[in-house]
Amino acid sequence: MRKGRFEQCDGGTLFLDEIGDMPIHTQSKILRTLQSGEFSRVGGNENLTADVRILAATNKDLEECVKNGEFREDLFYRLNVVRVHIPPLRQRREDIKLLADFFLKRNAEQKKAPRLRLSSESVELLESHDWPGNVRELENTLYRASLLATADVLLPKDIPLGIIEQGEELDSKNKESSIKDSISILKKASGKNPFIPWVESEFAKASYLEHEKDLDLTAKFLGISLERLDEILEKN
Repeated sequence: MRKGRFEQCDGGTLFLDEIGDMPIHTQSKILRTLQSGEFSRVGGNENLTADVRILAATNKDLEECVKNGEFREDLFYRLNVVRVHIPPLRQRREDIKLLADFFLKRNAEQKKAPRLRLSSESVELLESHDWPGNVRELENTLYRASLLATADVLLPKDIPLGIIEQGEELDSKNKESSIKDSISILKKASGKNPFIPWVESEFAKASYLEHEKDLDLTAKFLGISLERLDEILEKN
């Protein structure tokens, strides 16, 4: 049987992200394990023990969730030993450049590509944005910018802010237009950016699934030959 998270983290720390979204029945299991230190593997009958320190995070008001019956009160008090409040990004704008540099460095390392830099104007743009999606929005914004960058320095025009408001979804027509615009940018940048081969592959796979695995329609949509599409998909 596979080891579960508690067993894997025995003697260490287990991070529970977005614990405020955890279903009630899962909360009960976590509480039992925290109280007794015992657990069993999925499908197993043997009780195992683990010494694990819990670090939990959430963007919800857990006290309000407790009042609304969405979070167990006993689990809340079990977890609420040392509380650290991290303000939203808009209240600590001095962190934005540090985080942006970190995300750009990580993107480059993951894709084995040269690290991109932000122009001073781009830093000002990022620091002036309110970031309703908080750190994840900043991370995703820089990820998109990295994928479509055609130079080593990101300018304000390269950073897609406010294209899609929080909670808003693209309809099928706008979605297709957005994809086509992105493909056009990639074609112009082809051969100039080490991210391009990877992005080409991702676009091809996404388009293939979007067109219900119809090779002819996918190739036509991407503007490439069937042979080229086969070559891209076979590599993945």
